[in-house]
Amino acid sequence: MVRPIRTSTRVLAAGCFVMTLAATGVTQHALAAEPSDWAQYNYDNRGWRFNHAEQKLKAGNIGTLEEKWRFPRRGATDPVGVVHATPVVVDGYVYFGTTRTRPSFYKLTPDGEVCWCYEIESIVTAEHGDPYIEHGLTLTVDGVMNSALVDDQRVYFGTFGGQLICLDRFSGAERWKVNTKHDSFPLAHPANTIMSSPILADGKLIVAGGGFEHALGAIPDYPCCSGRGFVAAFDPENGNCLWDYAVGPEPQQFDPPIAMEFDNGERIEFVAGPSTSSVWCTPSYDQQSKTLFFGTDTHNAPRKPTPDDQRPYNKYSSAIIAIGVEHGNEKWVRQLVANDVWNNSIPAYDSRTGRYKDLSIGDTPKLYSITENGVRRNVLGVGCKDGAFYVIDRDDGQMLYQTPTYQGPPEPDRIAPKQTRILALPSALGGLQTGCGFDGDRVYANGTDWPGLAIALQGVASSRTHPIIPPSAGRVTAISPNTLVEHWRHERPRLHHTNLDDGGKFTCGDPVASGVALTDELVFFTTNLSGSLSALDSNTGELLKAIPIGPVWCGPSVSRGRVYVGSGSDLFQAWSSKKQVQSRIGFSLPKTKVGAVYCFGLPDDNGSQFSNAETCPECETD
Repeated sequence: MVRPIRTSTRVLAAGCFVMTLAATGVTQHALAAEPSDWAQYNYDNRGWRFNHAEQKLKAGNIGTLEEKWRFPRRGATDPVGVVHATPVVVDGYVYFGTTRTRPSFYKLTPDGEVCWCYEIESIVTAEHGDPYIEHGLTLTVDGVMNSALVDDQRVYFGTFGGQLICLDRFSGAERWKVNTKHDSFPLAHPANTIMSSPILADGKLIVAGGGFEHALGAIPDYPCCSGRGFVAAFDPENGNCLWDYAVGPEPQQFDPPIAMEFDNGERIEFVAGPSTSSVWCTPSYDQQSKTLFFGTDTHNAPRKPTPDDQRPYNKYSSAIIAIGVEHGNEKWVRQLVANDVWNNSIPAYDSRTGRYKDLSIGDTPKLYSITENGVRRNVLGVGCKDGAFYVIDRDDGQMLYQTPTYQGPPEPDRIAPKQTRILALPSALGGLQTGCGFDGDRVYANGTDWPGLAIALQGVASSRTHPIIPPSAGRVTAISPNTLVEHWRHERPRLHHTNLDDGGKFTCGDPVASGVALTDELVFFTTNLSGSLSALDSNTGELLKAIPIGPVWCGPSVSRGRVYVGSGSDLFQAWSSKKQVQSRIGFSLPKTKVGAVYCFGLPDDNGSQFSNAETCPECETD
């Protein structure tokens, strides 16, 4: 249900413009931001997560960082849902979405008051054929898992339920929305979701998503699997789909079903495939070559082997893909992890092949250049859940460099030692998940070691239960753009953790799985288990500040001398089904049904850097 919102006075930020592209018929809107603002997930289309214009926060003063406000205020009786994605900030106005408790999208004023609020109308119901509801799976199905994009007139974001929504930036009124589950969308699928964040490129709104069938694959009577990842371009003015790119060939029905056997004795049959799951990586964009770059997920179901090709996978899973922005034409595909067929019914480690599973790519490819033998070369750098950071030629997809990967079996307490130059250990929730950064000089990789998870995820289709083993380590590491030099690594201290649900006690590592935020001198990040916002000296890796904020799975943003971050987490909990229930005894991440947004600044920061140019209506209730 949408809450009524009063009309506001519209004052465009300085430097904003609107122009019509005659060749495409698309109206192009500029980002509504000065260089010091953070108007989209990665700050810009290069994917760097680096605010080069930030000059107030320094290594010498960050130790005095203090809370300026939080939303909701302390003691508020009207809670908000969990905030999973990096808040977007323009001239001090903060934009973010929530999950769980009354899924909504908010705009806050520079002093943390509600400017407007849009309540998300659910499209996820059994009546509409949603497979998660139909099979009784308890997942976050309606809320916002991605960051918004703010241009001079509008705000764009996606929902886990598969909606793409456009709101008026000043009033919060709905301009248009697209349901990617509906047949009106060219690549419609009942399990479609949007977890990546939108970007503007070539006058088009670029959005990635696809069929999210990981948990569904473990349901015995679910016809696994027919979803595909996609990247699509929309007209920002009206939401019309301009082109769509599907990841891999269209899945086909198997008759008879195709079976896969695993070393734990499981035999799993698939009735359709190949499925390339959703694209949860936010794309980057090279304006000069008019090319979009993004990473893909695993296969949720295999391809049908043929006499001349017996492989159960194709080149599109766990790969980097380059496509043209004008029509979505494929330019090249570079697979990083081969033979990665996985859903929740499949073991996360295959001892026969020594392969870990679910090693997909959620990190945005970072666009930069390196110099080799006096020759400048355009490349992209990207992290993967196999724990490696890769450097790839942007023109042809040629692999140039990568950091080492761990090849041994999963051992619960193993930690990637510095001398091996392994950035993180592989697993379904390990490696380099998303949000690595680049400041023009160094790459900053945020990683997690969680090898014990591969032991626990031995296939929930079986009757056995496997305890969840806690993560062993988390870190941030600074490396050279070509990966050959490691400058420093900040290793998170191990800590004691008590489960909220059953009181289980564990000694474990502290994952760093959410995106970093960079300035000239600082690296900001959050820690998933200790629940803090931390700042490092980007030159030395020294920890300069840590502020507790509670359970968190949200990366920070930095704008005009302030740091913004959301809190709360309901991710990666044991799932349940009306038709099948799996009980897992062991470690559990902290979880909440509510969250908050925090704003931190220096003691002498009185907010005078914000223009307060907009007049915001208050959010009203029915």
